[in-house]
Amino acid sequence: MKQLAEIMKDIAAQSLSRGEVDLVIGWQKGPLWWQSYPAFIEGNEGNGETGSLTWDSFCVPNLSRYLLEELPERKKVALFVKGCDALGFNQILQDKRAEREKVVLYGIPCTGLVDPDKVESAGLGRGLLEVKRDGDELVFVYDSGEQKAQARDFLYDKCLTCRYPNPVVYDQMLGEAAPVQPEERFESVQELEKMDADERFAYWARQFSRCIRCFACRNACPACSCRECIFDIPEPRWLGKANELSETQFYQIIRAYHVAGRCVDCGECTRVCPVNIPLQELNRKFIKDINELYGEYDAGVDPEQEAPLVTYKTDDPAAFTES
Repeated sequence: MKQLAEIMKDIAAQSLSRGEVDLVIGWQKGPLWWQSYPAFIEGNEGNGETGSLTWDSFCVPNLSRYLLEELPERKKVALFVKGCDALGFNQILQDKRAEREKVVLYGIPCTGLVDPDKVESAGLGRGLLEVKRDGDELVFVYDSGEQKAQARDFLYDKCLTCRYPNPVVYDQMLGEAAPVQPEERFESVQELEKMDADERFAYWARQFSRCIRCFACRNACPACSCRECIFDIPEPRWLGKANELSETQFYQIIRAYHVAGRCVDCGECTRVCPVNIPLQELNRKFIKDINELYGEYDAGVDPEQEAPLVTYKTDDPAAFTES
């Protein structure tokens, strides 16, 4: 990964110095072992800052979402993309919120990213200085020495079910393709489907009762690309100031319907939720239903492919009309 990070630094520096782009979006390391967050490096004066770019097991934020804010103010942007970032970019492209010629994509193969909560739960976080990837193993570095463990045991759940670890779109690919070994992604959805209607309602009521309406799920989602969100408009106001469960349910369900057929299954909504609501389960229910009704469709794979919920065919199934 360090070798790849050096390649990223060189490419970013060259792109900026040659004036090919006026902004590079990547990741940089924070002061703690689990902190790798988005980096925004601008213009020729930003060349020295390219040295802060990194690629490690914690570069999880989906960078495509930031194009919605940055592109209108830029001539051209360079974006480092792993598989889920590339899917997000294609969805933004399909939504007509980006112009392909204004973005340079540098693809990065991804073998899965580490969930800090799993590291802490295993009792490995205390005194931890660094986490390094060594093939199928993680190396936990401490002042007292090193400890190794199987990487798969510490990956985000969403990474274990990822079907596109390699970018589906890029201008230049950095590194060799990652293996594709996904686990079944609809297992938790199938468990929920076994419940009756009252049980499912109670389950989601419990989940949504924890929501603090921080809107992190919306703000991290590449499919939430509206220029103005319905929940931000002052009049009519759809959410009151009091955190009423009925209104919170309204927000969460409307958002899920909004991204249905457009969700790229990147799982950022669940990852950024501060109260751990499993929002990806809700989105995957829609994905599963769409696949069963209209055939296999993966949002973000091909921006030229017609999305099932925004097109009409006379032979479309109409299960909702059946008694």
